[in-house]
Amino acid sequence: MPLWTIYHPTSTFTDPATKSALANAITAIYTAVPLPAFYVNVIFIPVPASNFYIGGVSRPSQPSSSTSEPGPDPQVPFIRICIRNIARKITTAQQRDRFLGRVDSALKPFIEDKGWDWEYDVEETSRDLWKIQGLVPPGPGTEAEETWKRENRASGFEAETGGLGKL
Repeated sequence: MPLWTIYHPTSTFTDPATKSALANAITAIYTAVPLPAFYVNVIFIPVPASNFYIGGVSRPSQPSSSTSEPGPDPQVPFIRICIRNIARKITTAQQRDRFLGRVDSALKPFIEDKGWDWEYDVEETSRDLWKIQGLVPPGPGTEAEETWKRENRASGFEAETGGLGKL
């Protein structure tokens, strides 16, 4: 599963339609791989300016606060995104560049084009410690994974059809 945690000021991502559109753009990154859409988790976490500091300055600052010149304008919203990938690993520079390009493209209309400051990182965690609905997910490209994609949900399967051998 990819898990995207989007930390943002309370003044941003206030419209459910915008959040839905961004979540769909993020999901499209992974369904192109192709992964089942339900693997993709996107969580928006609004953070009050009094709890969001970059370089010791709240972001965005309240209008009466001082600026930290030189440096970024503290009035500009800062968006921090943590991405955890489990279902697949990036194993080549070409895959990395393609993935990061897709991430940048998905975020552009929602963050960059608004002039907001932003940062993200990608963490890859072990598939061995992952379950959905108590099930070990089927291996990539297996018959069972195809069923999960088609049904868009976790369902029981024979270990062999999921590429897992004997469980």
